[in-house]
Amino acid sequence: MILLYHGIVRSLRPVDRWCVGQAIPVQSFERHLKWLRRHFRIVPLHEWLALRFRGDGGAGKCIALTFDDGLDVTFRCVYPVLAEHRTPATFFVATSHLEHGPLLWFNVINALCFEGAYEELHVGSSVFSLRSLEKRREARHALGRMAVGSGDVRAFGASLAASNPLPAAVKKEYEGMTHEQLRACGLDDLIEIGAHTLSHPLLGQLDEDRHAGEVVACKDLLGTVAGRPVRYFAYPGGDYTPRTLGLIRQAGYEAAFCTIPRNLGEDGKFEIERIGVYSPALYKLRLKAFGVVPLMRRLGFSVG
Repeated sequence: MILLYHGIVRSLRPVDRWCVGQAIPVQSFERHLKWLRRHFRIVPLHEWLALRFRGDGGAGKCIALTFDDGLDVTFRCVYPVLAEHRTPATFFVATSHLEHGPLLWFNVINALCFEGAYEELHVGSSVFSLRSLEKRREARHALGRMAVGSGDVRAFGASLAASNPLPAAVKKEYEGMTHEQLRACGLDDLIEIGAHTLSHPLLGQLDEDRHAGEVVACKDLLGTVAGRPVRYFAYPGGDYTPRTLGLIRQAGYEAAFCTIPRNLGEDGKFEIERIGVYSPALYKLRLKAFGVVPLMRRLGFSVG
């Protein structure tokens, strides 16, 4: 099984920051890791792939860890823990927010809704109150739907950020990794850097040229900075199309990862399932690690 984490934050505070399931306190991640180490063999992604496609079921006894988006705070929290326990992991990195670049579109929404910079947001003709946790959650989900419905989530996020500036201290909590961090990963045999596009778009919304640019340019940039070839790709939001599969092949990736396989191609190496971890609760991790989510999907249930 391949586990997928997103944001790992320094503490439980503010609670709002992780209530949408995209951030887990580092203390909880450490508990997850200790439990996983007791019950599974944690292996590098390339070893998991070799076992998976060997066909003898050996991968079922192993776990591979992955972290999406390439957030600075996630790397700062997770890397020391991984190093202490000599645990391998893969970081799938979107590149446009590296080195203090603009925040990824969904992080703009998260920061505006949950960091207390505004009591309400004016977006077009809509007004969103942020005066309670329930209202902030409602605003987060509504803005997410608006972003997707806009047809260009990156442009929506940029417009939202321009009309609702965030304090520097808040922006820092959502920034991407630095080039120095990527170079450190490139020198560490336990860490793999994978590509996660330039700007974390919904790939199915893009025209052919931008689609290709998002898939190829991030691979080249990450390889140059980290000093090692980038072998793997993770689809942002699990979104991909038959065109994406063709571009992945052309770009020379060895494998690509989704959340729910759509079975759009003939080669399973480019539609590999990962199981998302969205809660600090250890019992939820146990259920997922022991295969409850894949089983429920096979039975026709829609689960995260």
